[in-house]
Amino acid sequence: MVLATLVFCFVFTLAAVAVKTWSAWQINLAAMHSELNLIAQVYQHTLSKAIWEMDRDALHTHLTSASKIASVGQIEITIMPEQLAAETFSFNQPGWKKSSIAPSQEITLSYQSFFNSPSQKVGKLILLGDERVLWSRLRSEVVAIVITQIIQSLLLAGFIMLIFNRSVTVHVQRIARHLAQLSPANLDQPLVMPRSPARQDELSMLVSGINHLQNSLSDYLQQKQLYERELAEHRDHLADRVSERTAELSEVNKALASSAETLRQLGDIGRELTTSLNPNAICQALYQHLQALLPLDAFSVALLTPEGDRLNQIYYIEDGQLAPPYFVMLDHPDSLSVKAFKGEHELIIADESLIEKAPVPNGICPVSPMRSVVLRPLIVNRQRIGVVSIRSHQANAFQKRELELLRSIAIYAAIALANATAYAATEASRAQTADALENLRQAQGQLIQSEKMAALGQLIAGVAHEINTPIGAVKSSGKNIADSLNHALENLPKLFQLLDQHNQQRFMQLIGYKPQRMLSPREERNKIRQLQPLLETAGVADARYMAGILVQLHAEDTFADYLPLLHHPDSPLIFDTAYSIASIISNTDNINTAVERVSKIIFALKSFSRFDHEGVSVESDLKEGMETVLTIYQNQIKQNIELIRHYQDIEPIICFPDELNQVWTNLIHNALQAMQFSGVLTIAISRKGNEAVVAISDNGCGIAENIRSRIFDVFFTTKPAGEGSGLGLDIVKKIVAKHQGRIEVESLEGQGSTFSVFIPYQHH
Repeated sequence: MVLATLVFCFVFTLAAVAVKTWSAWQINLAAMHSELNLIAQVYQHTLSKAIWEMDRDALHTHLTSASKIASVGQIEITIMPEQLAAETFSFNQPGWKKSSIAPSQEITLSYQSFFNSPSQKVGKLILLGDERVLWSRLRSEVVAIVITQIIQSLLLAGFIMLIFNRSVTVHVQRIARHLAQLSPANLDQPLVMPRSPARQDELSMLVSGINHLQNSLSDYLQQKQLYERELAEHRDHLADRVSERTAELSEVNKALASSAETLRQLGDIGRELTTSLNPNAICQALYQHLQALLPLDAFSVALLTPEGDRLNQIYYIEDGQLAPPYFVMLDHPDSLSVKAFKGEHELIIADESLIEKAPVPNGICPVSPMRSVVLRPLIVNRQRIGVVSIRSHQANAFQKRELELLRSIAIYAAIALANATAYAATEASRAQTADALENLRQAQGQLIQSEKMAALGQLIAGVAHEINTPIGAVKSSGKNIADSLNHALENLPKLFQLLDQHNQQRFMQLIGYKPQRMLSPREERNKIRQLQPLLETAGVADARYMAGILVQLHAEDTFADYLPLLHHPDSPLIFDTAYSIASIISNTDNINTAVERVSKIIFALKSFSRFDHEGVSVESDLKEGMETVLTIYQNQIKQNIELIRHYQDIEPIICFPDELNQVWTNLIHNALQAMQFSGVLTIAISRKGNEAVVAISDNGCGIAENIRSRIFDVFFTTKPAGEGSGLGLDIVKKIVAKHQGRIEVESLEGQGSTFSVFIPYQHH
């Protein structure tokens, strides 16, 4: 019986051991499968995000972290980017071999880049369990089962199995269910087991590990959300700064546009004034433009009479009341116009007592007293011809901007009124001449010069603008030279005491370079940005400041030659002094360039205004004469005119060059007017047989066929009254005939005209 009992117990024990071993094996498989599933869920989002961002460091970190779990034998990640070949990363535990027994887990990795956007497949994660772990766990459990069954009876063995089921299996199942339900949304819910807290076993350690893992994942997600919020705030701040900077640039652009519009208005005013020969019309136009630009309530123009003892107040308007013309003697004690005329300088009056003493023209009933008055003499060729004044009821109404506008417009007004006076005198003289045609023939040379000077008067405002630009450059450069010279003279003695011979040579080389061309502000900024990191790498202090000076000195490409100076203790003094000396050289070059430009314009004016009274023909280059005329017209041509030159190399011609210049002047002026100073002007110089041919073409309005035969008639003009004398083409025809040449006209209405002048080659 004992033997049978022992055999029965032995058999039962073997059976129980087999059953429990099989159960333990299944539980281990399920546990490993749950572990793999938990790992896959935990790392799914982070791996998807790392693949999406192509963060290989993050992938490596996650792989290393997951590989530390004992139940994982191999981790394999396959990256499947769109339209690219798949790429696989894998990690094996040392000594691991692939097994069909150990569980595995395969999930698809997808990433949602934006909220509510569709998820995109980015890869695949495969987790393979380690069979060695299963067998290791099973061996430990089988030993416990065998020992227990040998010691306990069959009933005790059954009881032990029941206790084991209640104390272990239930909790493992709870853990498995908890892991199966785990998600980012419920990471803050810890795993709680209905066991005594005092019990510390593997199950407690597993529960503690799971809770610790949940807390770590929760902290990671919170930190990630914090980083994303900070990044969003930074983007918003950056967007605000960009908006502020954009608003600042918009204000600067508006100011520049306002300045450009003011310059355009001044140019339009100058053209309008200098193309009119009616003094009253000039004054009215001047008043309308000044009223639009300045806060004036009264305006007047007074011209010196031919007798030179009084001023003729040809135009006076106050608060819309126009006074009739009247005279003011030059010895009048209270006249503001007389004071300004005698003073030869701009007169600004804010003393109300002086303003009240000034005489009020007849027909003017003052609405309120004037509190601001500005009077400026009208000067042409250094001769005072009159006074223009503006007045306002407001105190200090005319500030720097208003005064600059008045000064600019006064130049145009002086030229226009001088031209109008000269034209009026010419008209009066013509009316008193009985035999006008005979006088025209006798005074042909004088008329040519008069016509030339009339054209010159119309162009003088533009020429003055052309001259003012280089003069302004000379003035600015002179001030810069003075400032830089003072700075250099102050620092040079001290500098040469601080530098040894080699550094002195480097200093002289630094200031001696002359650039081929000036850099634009954009180019300077780009060079400074490129040079700054190089200087920082070389250990230069205040690298950005030094980079700016080196670029100004055009030494950015050879900065390595000056590193001893850059590392010198007194490098700021050295480079500030070098910049001052280089500034003197640069501004001197600017002055030379400006003077050459002014010299060219003055030479053109002298050549244009010269008149040959001897009547001797000389050898002359037609291209030089044409370029002289084009220089005079440069201000009108450079704006809206496309100038095309077709010059052939032809021999000089024997001619009267001053008279031919008048021909080119009249033809070019007519072409510009036909195009309304906007279009294409083509000038061709060539030789055909024994003749030199000069062709001047425009794409203007053309000449009507019914008047084409009359355009060379004396006094015939299509221009409004007061704007054309009808002598231009008649003079052209006579000058060409004097050279034994001819002039031909081709014209189509709406398409333009071409005037071709043929001059034969002659011998002395």
